[in-house]
Amino acid sequence: MKNIYLFNLLLLVIIVSSCGEGTVSVTNESYEPKIVIEGFLVANQKVEKIRIARNFPIDANLQRFDLIPDVDRTQVTITDVEKGTSYDLTFHIAEENNFDDYYWEYNRDDLIIECGKTYRLNVSAPIDGCILHASSTTTVPLQGLKIVQLNYDRLHYRQQDENNQIVNFKVTIERSPGTTFYLTTMQALEANKSTYIYDNPYEDVKPEDVTDDVSTFRYDWIQNTPSTSGQSEFDIYWNSLRFYCKYEVIVYASDENYMSFLQTYNDVQEPDGNFHEPRFNIEGDGIGVFGSTIADTVYIEVLRN
Repeated sequence: MKNIYLFNLLLLVIIVSSCGEGTVSVTNESYEPKIVIEGFLVANQKVEKIRIARNFPIDANLQRFDLIPDVDRTQVTITDVEKGTSYDLTFHIAEENNFDDYYWEYNRDDLIIECGKTYRLNVSAPIDGCILHASSTTTVPLQGLKIVQLNYDRLHYRQQDENNQIVNFKVTIERSPGTTFYLTTMQALEANKSTYIYDNPYEDVKPEDVTDDVSTFRYDWIQNTPSTSGQSEFDIYWNSLRFYCKYEVIVYASDENYMSFLQTYNDVQEPDGNFHEPRFNIEGDGIGVFGSTIADTVYIEVLRN
C-alpha cells in the first residue's frame, strides 16, 4: 500500500505482561518465534509489497541477525476465496540491501484486486529451525469511495479569511457502503531544507535540525462515519503540512483489519502498567497486519506568505 507504513515491523516483539509498572520484560523463556506480516491489498491494483519478516528476542544482536526468513524456503500465496484460486507470490530482490525493497509480489496480469471480494494470505517460513505458518483474510471495501470536492487546491500557509479565521483545506468524499473508517495520508513532494516551514506555531525547528531523511509523511483518519452511501467531509490541519510545496493527498476506505490495527497498535499499555498486543487479525504463528483498501488521490499546494 503506497506510502502507508505506519510502524517498522522490524521492531515488533512478543510483549509480555508485567505487574504494575510500565516496563517490558522479555526473556528467552517468554520469546516465541513469529512470522511478521505487513501487507495491504488495494482495489484495482496488482498485489505488491507484501512484507514478510520475523520477530526477534529483545537481546538479539541485529548486526548478526537475519530478519528475512530463508526466501527459497518461504511460501507466500494469495487466494481468491470466492473462486478458490491461489496465486504464488514471488520475492522482489532488493537493491543496495534496502529493507524497504524486500517484499513479495504477484507480477502476472491474471490477479487484480476487486472491490467487495475476500482474499486470504497464507505464509509458511522457516524460523529457528521450524516451519511456521500464518494466515489472514481480508474483505475489500465495496466500490463507492471517491473524492468529490476540494475547497481549495492551494492556500498560503495558515491563510485567513475575511473574519481573520484560519482556513483549512477541506476534502469531501463519497463514502463506500459498509465502511465507517477512512484514512488520509499527506505526502510532501518537494521536501528539503529550503521548503521547510520554520516559522510555525507547532514546533521549534532550526535549519540544522532538518536532515535529508526528515519525515515528509503524515496521516490522519476519520471514523464512525455512516455506513451508508453519501458524503462526508474532513479538514486537513496545518500541523500536518510542514513544507511549502505540493502534497499528494490519498484517501483510503479501510477494511476491518486495518481499522482495528490502527486503532490499537499505538495503545498497548493498560492503566495498571501491563502491556497487551494490538489487534493483529493474524491466525497461526504470525503477528502484524494484513488489510485492504480503496484509494483516491488529489493534490494540494502550500504557498509561501
